[in-house]
Amino acid sequence: MKKILFSLLFFGVSLFAIEPIVSASWLHENLSNKNLRLIHVSSEEDYLLEHIPSAQHTDIDKFRVASGSLLVVRSQSEIQTLLQNLGIDEKSEVVLYAPIGTPKDLLKTSYIYWALNYYGIKNIALLDGGMASYEASGHPLTDKVSAVSKSNYIAKINSELVADKSYVMQHLHKVPMIDARPAANYLGITPTATVARDGHIAGAMSYSWNFSVDNAYKIKEKAKLEKLFQEGYGLDKKSEVIVYCTGGLETSFNYFILHALLGYEKVRLYDASMKEWGNSNDTPMVQYTYEKFQK
Repeated sequence: MKKILFSLLFFGVSLFAIEPIVSASWLHENLSNKNLRLIHVSSEEDYLLEHIPSAQHTDIDKFRVASGSLLVVRSQSEIQTLLQNLGIDEKSEVVLYAPIGTPKDLLKTSYIYWALNYYGIKNIALLDGGMASYEASGHPLTDKVSAVSKSNYIAKINSELVADKSYVMQHLHKVPMIDARPAANYLGITPTATVARDGHIAGAMSYSWNFSVDNAYKIKEKAKLEKLFQEGYGLDKKSEVIVYCTGGLETSFNYFILHALLGYEKVRLYDASMKEWGNSNDTPMVQYTYEKFQK
């Protein structure tokens, strides 16, 4: 028994999952952790200018590809090669962050979070407040590029984390759906430039992704978010929910909040979202009305 306990303590770092949100102080204290894979999400130019020590670079275009008028997650083989080059495997503790100049910078990290989950990587976190929080805590940045050993990770698809148009159509009014766009787009008052039809997927509820963060892009109190989705939206942690937005980015943050932070077990992301649904003629939509899920 003592030997087992000693082994658990000795190997504890690799046995326990990383928290979905990590602070700047936690990150600074764990930069020397051999399992840590710190990923800076931005243009290469911004990365080379300054980044957190030991961080590797990636950008959203390495995870998404054009499919007609849509942008969707890249193929299994492409993501597998990318993860191998970043040194990521099942043992890795991955922390994603961005220098957040616009809201979209944060959304790129949450989309990559979902993409990593989709391809089998589970031990992932976002840096609360992005690179600015690390710098504001008094920790130095660098322009030095650190080498990383290539991994031999074999990507595995988790098909339960994604929904396509057919799946959404089959589950209308059967499964709660959440629209991550601003309310004006959800209601169809303000048109979306890339979407022909105004409004939202029939039966979907509205929850703009930015309701979950403060002005410094830090996650709001977990207990309040917990109460909001259980009491306000009537969601059950063991039941399925489908999340969507305009084209995959905004809804990835709702995926992160529900699945990673709050522990909802069955969250599917509709990657093509309204760029597909709202540009089709055979898809049920509703305009000018807030909806509450009812079977």
